[in-house]
Amino acid sequence: MRVPTGPRHPSRSRSLPKAVAAGVTAALLLTACSAGGEAAAGKPNTEPAGVGDLLTVAYQAAPPTLDPAKIDQAFAGFVNPAYEPLIRRASDGSLKPALATSWKYVGKGNKLFELTLREKVTFADGGSLSADGVVKHLRYVQKTGGASAAFLQGATFTASGDRTVRIKFATPNPVVPDILTQDYVIGDVISPKALAKPTALATSTSGAGPYTLDPKATVAGDHYTFVANPHYWNKSDVHYKRVVLRAIANPNTAINALKTGQVDVASADYSVSASAKSAGLQIVQTPFVIQGINFLDRDGSLLKPLGDVRVRQAINYAIDRTAISKALLGEYGVPTSQFTVPGGEGYVAENKNAYPYDLAKAKRLLAEAGYPNGFTLPMLSLPYAGIGTMAQALSDQLGKAGIHVKLRTLNNPNAYLKELSGGDIASAAVGYGYQPTYMEGVGLFMPTAPVFNPRKSTSPELTRLFGELTTASQQERPAAARAIHDWLVDNAWFAPVAASPVFYYARANVGGLKVSAKSPLANLADWYPVR
Repeated sequence: MRVPTGPRHPSRSRSLPKAVAAGVTAALLLTACSAGGEAAAGKPNTEPAGVGDLLTVAYQAAPPTLDPAKIDQAFAGFVNPAYEPLIRRASDGSLKPALATSWKYVGKGNKLFELTLREKVTFADGGSLSADGVVKHLRYVQKTGGASAAFLQGATFTASGDRTVRIKFATPNPVVPDILTQDYVIGDVISPKALAKPTALATSTSGAGPYTLDPKATVAGDHYTFVANPHYWNKSDVHYKRVVLRAIANPNTAINALKTGQVDVASADYSVSASAKSAGLQIVQTPFVIQGINFLDRDGSLLKPLGDVRVRQAINYAIDRTAISKALLGEYGVPTSQFTVPGGEGYVAENKNAYPYDLAKAKRLLAEAGYPNGFTLPMLSLPYAGIGTMAQALSDQLGKAGIHVKLRTLNNPNAYLKELSGGDIASAAVGYGYQPTYMEGVGLFMPTAPVFNPRKSTSPELTRLFGELTTASQQERPAAARAIHDWLVDNAWFAPVAASPVFYYARANVGGLKVSAKSPLANLADWYPVR
């Protein structure tokens, strides 16, 4: 591995964009409720059994609203049954037509995006899909300023005829197809009728999805009942007559409900995987949240040693990732040296073991940097989603290299995020959910990332690479993303440790439950009853 020059130019950030906060919330929630691909305790039957009477799903928390423009991405599962996205993300990560039958960037530079809409689509409330209606929806999302509105910041929307929508961005945006899927909720189009009185969207649904909310059979905060939408454009994809979504916070309670048949699918954490396996339940999981150390003071203004790339590399070499992954996540842990996941965008196979555990090399690099006796590393931590446990393990291991970790643990996630974004800490134990590299740049490693890069660390080379990514064609995008992750690994901007999975558990009567690196959030629309 080459020894590159370190980053420069720190400063402070005073804002916390909601899209970034939403991504953090999703990462924390999904890790708490949660190596690659799909696993099952037994080989499930996959033969469809026609339309089922009832599907009951347990999620770990209930949403504060059902308005797609305001809901946090972490709660997308509660609105996706009722709203059809413009573009559907399939379980293998590919993009499929939904309300839009085709889409493309117009010209070069990724500033102008065009969609062609499906004909003869009717919303559950009787409204019709049109280009004007989609423009109104996108403007509503943008104006509302909800969790994902930042993805549309500075964009303008126009309708051309009844079936064509154009989105124009002030700066290049290479991930428009991604943000218009169900994963980011923005693409879940709201009926134009409902937009006339949007306050009702908090407790009701007005979409063009396969189901619609039954308010009389719903108790907000506890359970939400959906019935089949008679107007749905693709009736072959309506696999159940009713769907009930329940909020069950305790993972043991959720697994017991699965065992007794009270629920069919549940999102729960690794701690119940052995119980689920012994009960013969399906276990479907994929690496999602990368956990490790974020070096927030990369120029050494707060802590001089961190300004030397050799010190950051030494920390990476002093970590036994395999041991920590196995201790924290058993057979499901995935050791990693990069902030992406196997099969995800930007993943470089050669970087999987870029920093093999080598205590002698760690000590040698520290000595070369002028710290033969080590130094004290202050580190912020959080006893949630496995972050605190990982931080303690890191403290023990780094101590062997002479690095004394001074942990400061905050029990409240909001206090942790506020402290993280304040710009006054040198390092933190973090968890960050996988995203396309452009989004990761905005929220994690570029100067625009107020939570995870509050001191605005930057580098001319990284800026150049990110600029190439923003204007890359969809064909060029994978290579541009890999170049960025190569740079981040070589410069040791982070010390990633393990990729923590998101878990779904299910009874044998459910088919189609799949996740993948690029589609870690299981999509209820894919599930069906089996014989």
